[in-house]
Amino acid sequence: MIKGITVFLVFVSLFALSVCGCRKNESGDPQLSSQSTEQDFAKIHKNVNFNQGDKEKMHSAGMPTDDSTYGGHGMTSVHGKKEKVDPNKVIATVNNEKIIRSDLDKILERFKNHVNPAAITSMEQQITDQLVTQCLLRQFVGEKKITVSSEVVDKEIAKMRENIKSNPTTKDRTLEQFLEFQGSNIDELKTAINMSAAIENYVSKDVDDKKMEEYFIKNISKFNGETATASHILVDTKGKTAQEELDKARAKIESIKKELDEGADFTELAKKYSDCPTGKTGGELGTFPRHGAMVEDFAKVAFATEVGKVSDPVKTEFGYHLIKVTAKTPPKDVSFSQVKDKVRDDLVALEMNNLINNLREKAKIEITLQ
Repeated sequence: MIKGITVFLVFVSLFALSVCGCRKNESGDPQLSSQSTEQDFAKIHKNVNFNQGDKEKMHSAGMPTDDSTYGGHGMTSVHGKKEKVDPNKVIATVNNEKIIRSDLDKILERFKNHVNPAAITSMEQQITDQLVTQCLLRQFVGEKKITVSSEVVDKEIAKMRENIKSNPTTKDRTLEQFLEFQGSNIDELKTAINMSAAIENYVSKDVDDKKMEEYFIKNISKFNGETATASHILVDTKGKTAQEELDKARAKIESIKKELDEGADFTELAKKYSDCPTGKTGGELGTFPRHGAMVEDFAKVAFATEVGKVSDPVKTEFGYHLIKVTAKTPPKDVSFSQVKDKVRDDLVALEMNNLINNLREKAKIEITLQ
């Protein structure tokens, strides 16, 4: 059985489509309405797989699919198009295997009308990076001759069909319709599942009970239900490298903090100043756990801030934040047996990340995307 948090995490970052944020692997996912087939599809199946069918797999595996899970940041459609690029232009080479522009465009076309135009270039870079990762993993599976039984693949497809039928938003559609809409078919989906299952089998072979218990003890805060509810104001620094620009951003966040200290309303200042799309709703981020959702620097400060208080400015890869904590859920007593499956998922994801890093270090990779 393919667990919900395994190889598919490799592809999560394709939904990191905007230009600011604080969540891991994303900076404000687009909020997609349910007014069209494409938008329904993207909303229900939050993750993109390069072999076409894994968004359905993600949903059936129990991964988060509601927009609010990732912040629901509204985006405008793209106005204007780039000059057409040769579809056969090589954008990356991985161990002498070429990735061409059409590979990227096939994915980009699905979502580009639902993201901020300013984010398209960044999105192209992310997709290219993920195509490189996919290529590395495919090469690895071939070299190691890792296979899985057809029964495993058939079982996963059956789960997808059942999931589609049980979801009110998709019950009148079929898996084949979703695949056809994405220019794919069942055979390609089977190939994707086969590869994913093969990789999971490989990375999970050393994940035994002893290793899981040790990981559980060292990372208890990941499993004890501790959460915080918060809002933030962001002054974006992504892409800014000049010290003058960074100093200006720091001065701006400090000025906003001064206004708050003098009694200004946090919600109103978020709407006025925040560079994050959540500013439109007063900077609300919802409720999140101590680990796994937000980048560490952000989460550390959020959980250290008293309820009702606003933090001092905190710097993350996205920029400078002010965090207002509105509620906290204290940790609960939890035993290893209660969260064993979750512990396994975390460890498998960690092993997957290690595998990808090792493959990247050893591979000859050249990115030629312009």
